[in-house]
Amino acid sequence: MRALVLILCLLAGPAAAQELPALYDVRGVAQNDTLNVRSRPTVEGRILGELGPNARGVEVVQFNTAESWGQVNVNGQAGWVSMAYMARQPGQPEGEKLPTPITCYGTEPFWSLDITEQTVTFTDQGMDAAPMTMQRQRVAQASWSPRGALAAQGITGFLSREMCTDGMSDQNFGWRIDFLLSGNGGHFSFSGCCSLER
Repeated sequence: MRALVLILCLLAGPAAAQELPALYDVRGVAQNDTLNVRSRPTVEGRILGELGPNARGVEVVQFNTAESWGQVNVNGQAGWVSMAYMARQPGQPEGEKLPTPITCYGTEPFWSLDITEQTVTFTDQGMDAAPMTMQRQRVAQASWSPRGALAAQGITGFLSREMCTDGMSDQNFGWRIDFLLSGNGGHFSFSGCCSLER
């Protein structure tokens, strides 16, 4: 009987890998306990922080090789949680090139770009100008391209599913954006990292 179970498990092969980044909820943690976020994908890793038993919308940006640990950001740094206690939120299509809502950030100068289904809002924290909100324009996504295209009045850019760091914090992100902002008599290029919104 054991041999038959082993053969069936081997024939089934590994479970299909889930595409990241994606939003997860903590599950299976007692109400009086927390899920530790560790410095390495092992129980021997130093504890960097914790997630509550009801934490929702936690962005997992990458798995370890065995896919038993997932990397998340907590307290301004990247750490690892056991995926045994994380459940992927439903309704996140695999292969999506431009998920919404998503927020992108950049440093030196500090800026943010909030992208929804309908609008794009650019905020430049270094300027005293009000945030600019523009209607998104429809862009045909090329099936052969791994990047998602973004267009709005005065903004053209691409979003890539790749590891990204902002150069100032110890956080890791799973999306990178590069875009051109046109206005005020010129064109300005920006690059930054993005995070899925909860």
